[in-house]
Amino acid sequence: MSVRTLHCLAVVSVVMVASSVWLGEKVHSVGRFWLILGLGSFVAVIVRTQNLRMWLVFFVCLVSCVACWRSHSEWQRVGQVHSGNYDGLAVLQTDPQPIGKGVRVVVEIEGQRFESWIYGSSARRISTLVAGETISVNGTRRVNVAANHRLQVRHIVGRFDVKVMSSLASGAHIRESRFELAANRIRSALGKGARVLPGDQSSLFAGLVYGDDSQQPPQMIDRFRASGLAHLTAVSGQNVAFVLTVAAPFLTRLRRWFRLTLTLLVLAWFAIMTRLEPSVIRAVTMAGISATVFAIGGRLKAWQVLVVTCIGLLLIDPFLLWSVGWWLSIGGSSGLILLSSRIRSTLECWGFKNHQWVLNWIVPSLAAQLGVLPVAVMVFGWPSAVAIPCNLLAVPVAGIVMLIGIPVALLSGFLPRVVATVVMWPLGVGVKWVDTVAALGQHFNLPIWLDIAVGLAPLLLVMRHRCDNLET
Repeated sequence: MSVRTLHCLAVVSVVMVASSVWLGEKVHSVGRFWLILGLGSFVAVIVRTQNLRMWLVFFVCLVSCVACWRSHSEWQRVGQVHSGNYDGLAVLQTDPQPIGKGVRVVVEIEGQRFESWIYGSSARRISTLVAGETISVNGTRRVNVAANHRLQVRHIVGRFDVKVMSSLASGAHIRESRFELAANRIRSALGKGARVLPGDQSSLFAGLVYGDDSQQPPQMIDRFRASGLAHLTAVSGQNVAFVLTVAAPFLTRLRRWFRLTLTLLVLAWFAIMTRLEPSVIRAVTMAGISATVFAIGGRLKAWQVLVVTCIGLLLIDPFLLWSVGWWLSIGGSSGLILLSSRIRSTLECWGFKNHQWVLNWIVPSLAAQLGVLPVAVMVFGWPSAVAIPCNLLAVPVAGIVMLIGIPVALLSGFLPRVVATVVMWPLGVGVKWVDTVAALGQHFNLPIWLDIAVGLAPLLLVMRHRCDNLET
């Protein structure tokens, strides 16, 4: 079986599973299986012409049916809302996020998630809590029809109007798991260490290192979006790689199975600390699969790990299909895996072969930008041309902050403020540089034709590489 055929089968498998998840919402509970089987039969005929084994085709069809069933089950679950008055315990599923004069938070009540907007003294009290903690509430549960679909794809079934709220007398951590408690304490220690940074640098540091952008002012969010750097404040595979790099000196000294167990625990801890964002779920899953396969003596290529991750996570949580962050993360990873070698080869032909540091600086950024381009254009419109130079200038410095940010911030959290200020000063310089690049990128508004021309430049590199191959 050729590599090209395997790539085609992988793409078909992901498309079929994703289509099945989408049909799980749209199609009747009986008809959806006939549509999936019909689609599977059609693909089977096409694939049969390439002499592939039929059991692979039937396996893909079976997985697609399971994906359709899982999607339909999740849509039925979020459609059944326990409404009415409620007086009891609620578990915070997100960190309280200040918006205007109020605080937005998602709480879990009797196994269902509700969105709450809290004001006044209750807002001030809940702002001191974090995800995983438990509060005592009295209020009304109801369906929020205005934004029903937008909330449902995040597993939120409705809205909870809080009348009375209080912390538990025995402590808000009463129902918080030990794992959640450990992750929250590390997160709190990181925030304490970053508070010595001046101005808004502490909030940007939190976004770069562990994806907490809840305290960032609207002006900062706007300039990072306008300059194409918003992805830096969302935890991704780069953050996961840096965490494993920091832990590597300890992990490599352990025996194989103990090393695997501890690696998976570190990944799970980091995912919980970063609040299980879609991008970090994708990155952590890929890292976990790679570590597991390596431990048992096997080896998978990066694109194979990505395919298994896509299919597996869509089976676990079908609502990821409606997450823009998920698709941006998948697109960026696909660009890095599939396009990096092509772009590198073309740049080497252009005379950069003896300048590896330039290639290591330019290639990942161009490949990732091209990978996310289709999703970005469909959702946000054509990106600004300044995104590429801004990423080239900001990403290397942001990477250094991500790499040493966790150990340095943890250390500074236990030091006197004067000493902690000195320790955190180099990280403050890096954070300030990233923010300055974002501010400069926001001020450059280029014509749309120039944005399109610069945005398609990486594609020209890929096409040139293919032409060179034909010539040789």
